[in-house]
Amino acid sequence: MTRGFLSDVLAKWKRFRWQGLVKVWAVFMAIALVLLVESLGVHYGATRFDITYLDRAKAIPAANAIAGQKATNLLVVDSSQEGVSDAEAMLDQILLDMKVPTTTVDVADENAEFPALNHYSTIVVAMPNLDRLGEHVLQIMQWVKKGGGVMFAMTPEKTGYLDVIGPQIGIESSTYEYVATEGITPSEDFMLGGGRHTRSVTRSNRR
Repeated sequence: MTRGFLSDVLAKWKRFRWQGLVKVWAVFMAIALVLLVESLGVHYGATRFDITYLDRAKAIPAANAIAGQKATNLLVVDSSQEGVSDAEAMLDQILLDMKVPTTTVDVADENAEFPALNHYSTIVVAMPNLDRLGEHVLQIMQWVKKGGGVMFAMTPEKTGYLDVIGPQIGIESSTYEYVATEGITPSEDFMLGGGRHTRSVTRSNRR
């Protein structure tokens, strides 16, 4: 009797027109069952911990942290040039935050003595017109060749001294006039969208 019942059910199943949907439903139910069993067997727990903040009384200000240390950086400025004072104030704060002991020399001060470069590992030049450095520009370049590091914090102006050191700092060519370009094409490995030409559009406010 059981065999007859199974044969009857099998015959009805073969005549059932929605067999494909039932099979898909069965697969989804099996997946749901597996996920349910898995979730029931996984338990989550959070580790409790406390964050201990440094006592304000024990915190050492940056100025105190570098006080008494030998200066490793030389900041060269010319306060007579426009914008240099603002740049100097910004650089002073940045170097303080980075805890970099720094000596500042102002070439606008005739009484200021330019220090020996071998006492420092880095130099930051903050002035657009490098002619005020005079022969010190060549000294800095010779010092860089021996392993020193120099950074120009302000865009150098086109001057005779810049022409002399230009090839040494990566300037292949320069001119006294501004040149308008139609666009730029960054190299493919430089940034997202590299290799594509970007046109620049100049708008006029004249009416």
